Amino acid sequence: METRQIEAKSILSKSGIGGISYCVNPYVGCSHGCVYCYASFMKRFTGHREPWGSFVDVKVNAPQLLEKQTRKTRDGVIILSSVTDPYQPAEARCRVTRGCLEALAGKPFRVEVLTKSPLVLRDIDLLKTFKNL
Repeated sequence: METRQIEAKSILSKSGIGGISYCVNPYVGCSHGCVYCYASFMKRFTGHREPWGSFVDVKVNAPQLLEKQTRKTRDGVIILSSVTDPYQPAEARCRVTRGCLEALAGKPFRVEVLTKSPLVLRDIDLLKTFKNL
């Protein structure tokens, strides 16, 4: 598994998904590599030559960017994540998704989490603090 740390320029994206205002993807790529994954088309935007499912880029500055970007953003629904699993194995050591949740805590956003990983249970304490989860 190719894992590298990167600095993102932006972390909060407007969403084209019905009912979702914004997307936050703390990682690029996904080590799950599910055969049914709808997001594998994203590989062409990554610069990676490895197959989808064999690389993960960790957006190490995602929580700080999210804190900054949400100050200027209207409230709405934020999904973690639309094209990568926010709780893939790298999250256990990198804790970027947890940092993003901490940045969103107490803000007027509704947060939705899209994951197939039981690692989400690690953050249940933080998730319980969201009023609109």
